Amino acid sequence: MILSDHGINDALDKGELEIDPRPKDEQYTTSAVDLFVGASFKCWDQAKLKVPGLTPTLNLTEQKFLVTANAFLVPMNLEPDGSFIFPPFENSRIHVLGITRERVHLKAGSRIAGRVEGKSSLARIGLAVHLTAPTIHAGFNGQITLEMINYGPFTLKLIPNETRICQLIFERLESSPSREINTSFQGQTEPSGKR
Repeated sequence: MILSDHGINDALDKGELEIDPRPKDEQYTTSAVDLFVGASFKCWDQAKLKVPGLTPTLNLTEQKFLVTANAFLVPMNLEPDGSFIFPPFENSRIHVLGITRERVHLKAGSRIAGRVEGKSSLARIGLAVHLTAPTIHAGFNGQITLEMINYGPFTLKLIPNETRICQLIFERLESSPSREINTSFQGQTEPSGKR
């Protein structure tokens, strides 16, 4: 069952979930809450990946994301006004990892999971905010990493703490999970998963 705006507020009031900072009324739709983009952006280091004679192959069976991230992710610079300029993929060929401003905690025992989705107004201009990883598992506590590509024709200006970047949908689980969440991204404060 998907929670309505009233259901999300009720769950916040009961302490079943936390969103910090707590959303304002204008962030809600009937069945989701908008989250803002945070101020940290990273991309894969093209200088390391485009060495002449190198064909990087990543064995997905053996790779550990945090190790790969430490070896190949680099921070992206913000503009002097604090904004992030996101060029079209056609021109830049970059895949950007960003993070939400908000920390989300789906408390153990609450039987609540979440799903991060793009906003249709942004998708229509070509911005994908999560490539294939929308699930926020029950028990998660941290900021949400966004796997973003700008497929559109426009260079986009994202303003941390001001640009509504995604929406979060909450669902009630039919029963309590039989185990605790097991993820290396628990408590993350960086898009690379670092704390």
